[in-house]
Amino acid sequence: MNQSPRAHENAPRSPEGGIALFVVLILVLVLTVVITQLIFVTKIEERISRNRQGRTALSYALQASGRQVLLNLTSDLMEDLGYLADSEEEDLDGMGTGGEGVDTQLPGGLTIPGSGGGGGEGSGRSEDDPVDTHHDLWARPIQDSINGVQIVGMVVDGESCIDLNHIFSLAALPEDEESELDALADAAAGNAAIDGLLQETGLLEEFVPPEQEVVEEAQVILERLIEAVIDYNTENGFDYIGTPDPRDTAEAIVSLVHQRVLDENLRRIRSLDTIRQLEEVTWELFYGPIDPATLEEDDEFDQEDSGGMMEDLQALTPGSFDDLEASGFELLDGGVDQIPTPIGLQHVMTANSSGKININTARPEVLIAMLRSFEDFDEAKEIAWQIRDHCNSYQQEIDEVTGEIIDDLLSEFGVDEEEIQQFEYFTSFDQLKQVDEAWEDTSGSEGSIFELLQQDLEDHVVYSSNFFTTTIEGTSEDRSLSGRMVCARKGQHVVVISWKEVRR
Repeated sequence: MNQSPRAHENAPRSPEGGIALFVVLILVLVLTVVITQLIFVTKIEERISRNRQGRTALSYALQASGRQVLLNLTSDLMEDLGYLADSEEEDLDGMGTGGEGVDTQLPGGLTIPGSGGGGGEGSGRSEDDPVDTHHDLWARPIQDSINGVQIVGMVVDGESCIDLNHIFSLAALPEDEESELDALADAAAGNAAIDGLLQETGLLEEFVPPEQEVVEEAQVILERLIEAVIDYNTENGFDYIGTPDPRDTAEAIVSLVHQRVLDENLRRIRSLDTIRQLEEVTWELFYGPIDPATLEEDDEFDQEDSGGMMEDLQALTPGSFDDLEASGFELLDGGVDQIPTPIGLQHVMTANSSGKININTARPEVLIAMLRSFEDFDEAKEIAWQIRDHCNSYQQEIDEVTGEIIDDLLSEFGVDEEEIQQFEYFTSFDQLKQVDEAWEDTSGSEGSIFELLQQDLEDHVVYSSNFFTTTIEGTSEDRSLSGRMVCARKGQHVVVISWKEVRR
């Protein structure tokens, strides 16, 4: 008798079929997990690869800008050594050039020897008296666009700042001048820094810790320096979220440096970042307060319109009106005035310099700190800014015959003579008398202002720089990378002491 269809449906299923179905489900689940994992890993590796490519692009862009800085410094060094002038004088033989003074740069790298007054009588630039000013090509702000990476940065010469490693030498009172052995020790330390050989030498083993009086004087210098930085920022509308205390900060920095000095293994401070560990050194104090104008510029920033900024700067004739404006200066009738931007300790302090102060490049805040004979802050401030304004003023006295030759040559290149400017600078301390004739007045009970300047500055002043710290930041999309390069002039070369990249 045949079974009904319903009876057939109710018959028990084979156990092998259920197992097979279960295995299939397990395989599907495993494959799903594996595929998902592969997709996840692929995405992660793609992102890592993109980040690595982005960092590599940022790194290459920073290094390219760093090489441009080295090129500018090398060109300036060759000019100071007279190599460029010698070759260009040969090219200009028979053209009637003459006179003494500063070489005038023309388009195409041409230089006219003896075209300016050169900072006063008897101060023409030569290989015997190299000069660096804050109007030189190397001092221009760094603005560039390399393969979609936006580059900004600055170059600060060490001799324009107060060096932590030499703070006690700068603070030494006239009656406590360092001995010849100490001077040799400082020179050996500077040479070791240039060579990258920072080992202690026999001379350095003779180091004598500073007297307490010198330590206290160093605190006075740094307190005045910090006070001047804060005064500059607040006066120009760059307000602090929390205003630093100059006295406490100066005491903390000097205390740290003093402790390092007493330890021969830590004696030399290699980076200004050393003071960043101090609670008193806030972010605002170190880097400077935020400029409200930059926030507005960031909102309106158009990446497509920013390309080729460095190429535009390089195309400008050094010293021309367009060049000065592009470098952040406001044009005045008798000179220029630098457009205010926030400053911090990184702009006025360093850990890499010869220990001297380049009066041609030093900011007024540094000079204010060094003018210890002027107890009144406002008086020291006025004198420091007079020196700065003098270095920002055009040279007025140009030889008439030489002027005619310059005019003829400039016309050949289609350049207006008035568009190339030479600025005053110093090559000897006596030239400070040119800033203000009243400084020589000796009718006061404490002597003339010039005599007080001699007492405070003359032993610490130079007119050219040897150490340079470059800070560069590159930005591409949502990534950024910062670089810092410390380099120095040694003989006929510019050598890199250190290069460091930090991701923000």
